[in-house]
Amino acid sequence: MAALMVLFFHMQSQWALVPLLSLVSGVTKWGFAGVDIFFVLSGFVVYRSAQSSIPAQSIWHFARRRLLRIYLGYWPVLLLIAALTLLVYQEPLPPLKKMVFSALLVYPTPADNWLWTAWSLSMEIYFYLWIGLIALLPQRLHLKAVMCVIALLTLWGLGWLHMAPATVYTGQQPLRYGLTGLGIEFLAGAVVAHVYTRKTSLFRRTHALVPGAIAFILFGFWWGTTSAAYANVEILRAFSFGMTGLGALLLALLLEQASWTPPRVLVSVGNASYSLYLLHVPMLSASERFRISYGLGSEAVLPFSLLALPVAIVLLSIVWYRCVEKPIMKAVL
Repeated sequence: MAALMVLFFHMQSQWALVPLLSLVSGVTKWGFAGVDIFFVLSGFVVYRSAQSSIPAQSIWHFARRRLLRIYLGYWPVLLLIAALTLLVYQEPLPPLKKMVFSALLVYPTPADNWLWTAWSLSMEIYFYLWIGLIALLPQRLHLKAVMCVIALLTLWGLGWLHMAPATVYTGQQPLRYGLTGLGIEFLAGAVVAHVYTRKTSLFRRTHALVPGAIAFILFGFWWGTTSAAYANVEILRAFSFGMTGLGALLLALLLEQASWTPPRVLVSVGNASYSLYLLHVPMLSASERFRISYGLGSEAVLPFSLLALPVAIVLLSIVWYRCVEKPIMKAVL
């Protein structure tokens, strides 16, 4: 679901070409919140992984597996983009420095990345470091350490927002990425993982807790859409759309405890979500070039092609996952 939200968000320019479809952008313009959901879910998964792997093996084993999961899915997509750029579009590649730094996921900003959605992967790697270091502490201190970091990020973000709002709104506050408010979303997922591992029985109270999880989703989304600031200021984004992500995680866990089985199509899309997240931008670019080259912009054809486009992107992402990402992961991990 998170990757689909981001796909629809990035299709806004295409929706705008058809007056009827442009109405959809009133909702899809908030689809970037899929990244916030992704950070919360990732915090849950990574914290549980660290809890099980670091005590049994080492932090290096944990770091190796987590980094390989990112890079082994990411690098083949970069190679695909390079092949399209050189062989199909017949355009020059970016400067070498940008390609190397993008491949290593050094940049935490969209504009500096060759595949600009990769900024979130840079942040993800940074968050892995936090969890790895916390997992080295005695187990009794894990939750306390996570809560301390959340408190630090909250005080830092809200403090700068109070003292120098203009600096924050323009993205110029000190340590914007080093102490990013988006880390709160990731660590919120870690808190849920800590509680879920030790108090799983709490999540069996589905009748009582499902309405609360849905309320989290709706309230966070409503709050985030009340001002554009919630999209651009990370600390505000964490306490609005991050709440939506937290509610989505809680709902998923509650449904799991209720033995709900998702439809196979949702499972397939979920398995391919990383491929979908990485591939949808180059595929949107390719589709626009194809549409212009072959004159598919007529009023009769365009609405149908735009409706078919997200379906095609999802299907191609599933094929990529099964034929490229999954075999590579299986061979190396």
